[in-house]
This record gives sequence, structure tokens and C-alpha cells, in this order.
Amino acid sequence: MLGGPEEILTPGWTGHRHPKACIIGLGLIGGSWAGALHRSGWQVCAVDPEKASIDEAVSRAWIQAGWTEMPQFLEVDLVILALPLQALAEGYDQLVGRVPKGTIVTDVGSIKTEICNKSLANAQNGSSGFYFIGGHPMTGSEQSGFGAANPTLFRNYPYVLTPAGDCPPNVVQKLVEVIQGFGAKVIFREPRDHDVEVAMVSHIPHLLAVALALATHDISQEGGAALALAGRSFRELTRIADSSPVMWKEIMVRNSEAILGGLSLWEHRIKELRDSLQQGDGEAIADAFRKAHMVRGYIN
Repeated sequence: MLGGPEEILTPGWTGHRHPKACIIGLGLIGGSWAGALHRSGWQVCAVDPEKASIDEAVSRAWIQAGWTEMPQFLEVDLVILALPLQALAEGYDQLVGRVPKGTIVTDVGSIKTEICNKSLANAQNGSSGFYFIGGHPMTGSEQSGFGAANPTLFRNYPYVLTPAGDCPPNVVQKLVEVIQGFGAKVIFREPRDHDVEVAMVSHIPHLLAVALALATHDISQEGGAALALAGRSFRELTRIADSSPVMWKEIMVRNSEAILGGLSLWEHRIKELRDSLQQGDGEAIADAFRKAHMVRGYIN
């Protein structure tokens, strides 16, 4: 925990200076954060090992400065850790002692338990000096890299935050206001609940897209030219199979327990549909479609 009231937030949050942010990692999400913050009037800098990404971000005027290595100190109010899952812990550690007390730090990782547990342990021993609020934008693209970044990427999509219970409400609210300013809908979750739920609504759909693409290729190899007939439904269902294999390898392995639990539920439903097909029970299949229509009605 930070100290007294005077340490709760840095000057950019309290209106004593222009707000400043640093993006660590200028990929699709980090780059989109940079563009969205720029549009919101923030001064933005960035750290990314690819100088070309930094140069492009500067040319777009989304950032004012950038470095290929972490500077000794970042005089900022907000840091976005937009790093691959396997690099998040190291990125977090690099911030210790390099940002002012009262800085808000958030990440964009699609798994929250690991990084939030690390942050909680640091907060308990007082070693971080900043406020960490886990985050995960529920949007993206099968494309990757800064070239695919879009300042409007978060608009109209859920954005999950997983603040620790002892994070001051006014600190959380400051980050909420920034994200809502992007047009996103902020949703709060406990880290473990997030990982279980996102396994079903994000991670498993990617596996299903991969499985469908591979199975269709299998039947095409057996003499049918199924892929030549692929229309809108197949293209939309398998679009996310084009996502980064390296990134999704990490996601799948690190959240495997939740994903396996979700797959068990999915396999149960597939078995029900398979049984209905084998029995020629058209009404059961129609009823499944009706129920699915109702479920989709819950999506805002």
C-alpha cells in the first residue's frame, strides 16, 4: 500500500500537470492504446524493441518519444503493460523504482490470475510503489503488430478490470474514466473468474476455429474440394484461426485448466446435438437453435 493521501495519485491525475502515459509494447493493443490516449489529449511515450514501430507511432503523432530499452525513470501517471503473457512479469518488475509513487499501472493480458497474484504479493510487502489494476480488452484482430493498431479498437466492446480489493476506489475510478472515454464498457471481475469465463468466450472459440479449419482441410484432401465452397459462415467462423500461433500457444498452455473445463461443457452440448442427429430428432435440434438464440440475446 502507498502512504498518506498526498501519495495517492500522481500530479497528472490531480490536474496539476498535463497527464502523461507510457505504453510498454507497441503491438496491436499497445498501439491502439497509444492512439486512443493521444486522441484523449494525453502526452504519450512508449518502449518497444522494434525501432520501426516507435518511428511509425511518432510519425502518426500518437507518441512524442520512444525507446527501444526501458529508461531509468518514467515521469508518467499511467503505464500500460502491453506485453506478451510470458513477458508480463519481467515488465512489471522493471517498473519497480522507475515510476513515481501513485502511478497507475495496468496490463492488457488475456489471463489475469498470474499477474494479479504477483501484484498482490508486491503490494503486501510494499515493494512496488505504484497501483496495479489488471485489465483485458475484449476485442482484437487476427492481425498483429503496430501496423494493425486502431485508436477506435476498444469502442463498443467490453473492457475487463480486475483491481485488488485494497486498491482505493478513486484510483480505480480514474482508470475507468480513461477507458470509458475510449467508448468501451468497463466490467469488473475477480482474476480467477475472468480466466474461467474468458476461456469460454475467447480461448475456446479460437480452438474451435482451428479445429474446423483443419477438419475441412482433411475432407478436402479426401477428394472433396470443400474449401472452394467456403462462404461467409465458414470464413467468419474460421477468421480467428489466422491469429498469432506464438501468442495463442502461451494463452492456451497458461489457461489450460479453465479451457479444459470449458471444453468439457462444450463436448457435452456437442454430444447432445450428435445424439439428436443420430435419432433423427429434428425438433430437439430446432429447440437447441431456439435456446441458442436466447443466449445470444444476452450479448450487448
